Amino acid sequence: MGTSRSSLASPSPGRHRLAGRLTLANGPARGKPFKPAGDGETRLVTRCLRTLAGAMVIDWAFRLDGYLTFTPWLAAAVAILGFTGLCAIVVAWLPASVVSDARQHQIGWMAIAAVVAGLALWSYFQVFIAPDYATDEIAFDQYAAQLALHGMNPYLHSMAPAFPLFHVSPNGYTFQLSGQPVTALSYPALSFEAYLPLLALGITTQAAVWVDVAAWAAATVALYAVLPRSVAPLAAVVASIDVYIGYASGGVTDSLFVPLLIGAAVGWDRFTVSEGPRAWRGPICMGLAMAVKQTPWLIVPFVLAGIARESWQAHGRRQAARDCLRYAFIALAAFLVPNLPYLATAPGAWVRGVFTPFISHSVPAGQGLVSLSLSLTIGGGSLTAYNAAAVIVLTTLLACYGAAYPALKAAAFLLPSVALFFADRSFGSYLVMLIPAAIVAATTVSRAVEIPPWRYWKWVLACGSIASCAAVAAAITTASPLTMSIKSVHTTGQLATVEQVQLAVANNTGHDVRPAFTIQEGTQITYFWQQVAGPAVLGPHQQASYTITAPNFFAMPSIANGFQVLAFDGSPASVSRSESYLASTWRVVLQPSTVNTPVPVGQEITVRAAIVNRLDQPMRVANVPVYLGQVIYAQQGLQYSQAYINRGLAGQTPVEALTDADGVATFTIHSPVSGSDPVYFEANLVNSSLFYPYGYSPILIVRFGS
Repeated sequence: MGTSRSSLASPSPGRHRLAGRLTLANGPARGKPFKPAGDGETRLVTRCLRTLAGAMVIDWAFRLDGYLTFTPWLAAAVAILGFTGLCAIVVAWLPASVVSDARQHQIGWMAIAAVVAGLALWSYFQVFIAPDYATDEIAFDQYAAQLALHGMNPYLHSMAPAFPLFHVSPNGYTFQLSGQPVTALSYPALSFEAYLPLLALGITTQAAVWVDVAAWAAATVALYAVLPRSVAPLAAVVASIDVYIGYASGGVTDSLFVPLLIGAAVGWDRFTVSEGPRAWRGPICMGLAMAVKQTPWLIVPFVLAGIARESWQAHGRRQAARDCLRYAFIALAAFLVPNLPYLATAPGAWVRGVFTPFISHSVPAGQGLVSLSLSLTIGGGSLTAYNAAAVIVLTTLLACYGAAYPALKAAAFLLPSVALFFADRSFGSYLVMLIPAAIVAATTVSRAVEIPPWRYWKWVLACGSIASCAAVAAAITTASPLTMSIKSVHTTGQLATVEQVQLAVANNTGHDVRPAFTIQEGTQITYFWQQVAGPAVLGPHQQASYTITAPNFFAMPSIANGFQVLAFDGSPASVSRSESYLASTWRVVLQPSTVNTPVPVGQEITVRAAIVNRLDQPMRVANVPVYLGQVIYAQQGLQYSQAYINRGLAGQTPVEALTDADGVATFTIHSPVSGSDPVYFEANLVNSSLFYPYGYSPILIVRFGS
């Protein structure tokens, strides 16, 4: 990444004191063999990592194997990847007398090339199968790039046209607490300028996806290049993890800053002793990473604090201040260069855009602590308390980092993710996208063990822990303003989705609440539902009934999965939730499951419909009505069947039968006529109180004829 091998190889003061300990953070040079004390154990770890790298190559073959029907020639790539992975594993365990470490490192490059090739092919098929953009962020960024390419400042324009232009699902929008989608460009300029070269070449189809995938491939190569040889195979493992490749091809643009952040992480603590281009590389990469998204912003205080402690110990307070200012100035300049055209022409619009994630009052979401308030009756009464907790935890981590330095030095690039875990928007990308750079930082920094921690560091830790625990406790104990329960649902029948929900809502507070309702299915928050009955403002300690309907098909939850209703209020920012509603706990299975030969006209067949639970355990319930329907799915459309079910009329559908003591309903079927199209039979249950169908069986196909 622009740093010479000799500069990274030079041992830092005090490193000899760690002899006898296996400490990866002692940081060997890029591309140099890592041989601390306990070399045998290190060699064993390296061989295990090389084995995992080979296994990841095989895993890419498995991923691609499912797309052979789309492209038959892909079979060659699958075979090559599988064989390459197996060979890499075998070679990993050959003795050094047969394959030297240098040769093993070169073979590792072949594994990296195979992983990158697998990533490119797999990403192509993800686009081929689902070409619509999955998130608003990637759609906004490509649309902004297209505006910039035509000389327009994207910070002065609404991003709403990007929704239909890139076919973004309404569930992929970012919503405000009021239920309105965010339509402002929300990131610094490099987030969309990265797409300009491809667009300038006239490549607009899936341009943003390909750049994001290329960025992750670049991060993979960079990770292998800068990691110590003993752990370099870890790059193939990290690059192949599902969450990362899913983000790269699925519309999460964080992969753009990962290779830049890796460049900033390599030996970042040697900034104070580096000269010339080697000193500029780290802060320039950091500034450019900050120009992509806001997440890297949070790393800078930890890096500056570390540089200050390193320089203070070696050169005194004044030099420490100068080194911090020098790093900050270079990083800031690198950040401003791609942003300057938009900052200069419309500073207010640029500031509002860049700070949109902090001021837009977006709905809470993610896999962090806030998920407790979104799924359980824990907290939710103050979303501001979550953000306050995140700020306090971040401040505590920074204070402990500085006071106990260098104890947390190896974790400098990951500590911001710990703080983001407590924010009201704590997406998985915030929690995992700093890990590649954190690995680089942890394995390439030197442990300056002669730097003593501040003598009061335990007091800092204690006070910070108390403050953090108090802030977190406030977030998870502030009760939601509303109590909600689902009274009934209305479904779409055989489509098996919920399109209307009736709610009983009670305001437990002494102030007005203006609820905005939506559905949460898993961790997915849908487009906000329309309120067709119930007061717009629910007064203090009042109760009311609400009816809400889905605004579009994308917002309808599946009847087969559980869902919750969420209600957001912006004053104060809060979320309330209903209990989880699982419409379908039983289902029906048919025996026989297939009829593989034509049934002669007039001949009866017996079909048994058994009720089972979600684990396929028989439900021995008697006198439960089961309904068996029949239809012909002809090429020209639906047609009525002429078959007889039990003692029903010709073509009657559905026909009811009651279960016996074993929970099995029996149907006899015959047809007086033959046909060129088969008849499709499907059984289901009906809710006894709300009368919606559920528990649909697999379809049984029967051909009647000779």
